[in-house]
Amino acid sequence: MVGRQRNAWPTYGMTMPMEAPQQHHERPGIGRLELVEFPHPALLRRTRPLVRIDEGVCDAVEQMFEIMYESGGIGLAANQVALPYRLFVVNLEARPNAGEELVFINPSLSRPRGTAVQEEGCLSLPGLRMDVRRPEKVVLDAWSLDGEPVHLDLDGMLARVVQHEFDHLDGKLFTDRLPEAAAIEARRSLDTFREVFLGRQSRGEVPGDDVLVARLDRLEGERCAGA
Repeated sequence: MVGRQRNAWPTYGMTMPMEAPQQHHERPGIGRLELVEFPHPALLRRTRPLVRIDEGVCDAVEQMFEIMYESGGIGLAANQVALPYRLFVVNLEARPNAGEELVFINPSLSRPRGTAVQEEGCLSLPGLRMDVRRPEKVVLDAWSLDGEPVHLDLDGMLARVVQHEFDHLDGKLFTDRLPEAAAIEARRSLDTFREVFLGRQSRGEVPGDDVLVARLDRLEGERCAGA
């Protein structure tokens, strides 16, 4: 959106784990996106690196910020809107025209240091909040939406949000990081989410898993490695 500044930080000398995604404009659009909830297949599937950035991806990023703000979130991974791409967005202020809008493409994490426990929630698990232990600091390597390399040594809230969203890209939820007693408690909520989702599928409000997976496969083929 005009007037927003994204990934406006200095980049540092670094070697990225893969080549930068290429800029393309001829690829098909992605369409209207919406937030999905557990156990949508996209949330349980490891995303794949983007090898090209086109108008569809740029539009998807715009929509992701809109959805994140509407939902009151500070981070959103691509598979939370049923996209199979290694991409997530962050704005710690949780509202447009405030804070800094960050876009991370094909991210990798390294050098975890320290530990911290803090309550986390997830837009795809509405209402569920639990204490999660994570590294306090971490190094992030990624690409910006403009194809520029990003190298950041993070701590505090931004480090936590980045790790949370990175887990999503690997098909993991924050509930996967809970100790046994807390995991048992969370499982009751997950069972409820599953019942609601299956009920919506049975009523035809949500397509069946075969249709949802076929769409993910198609989107992968359009923009990911091997496409």
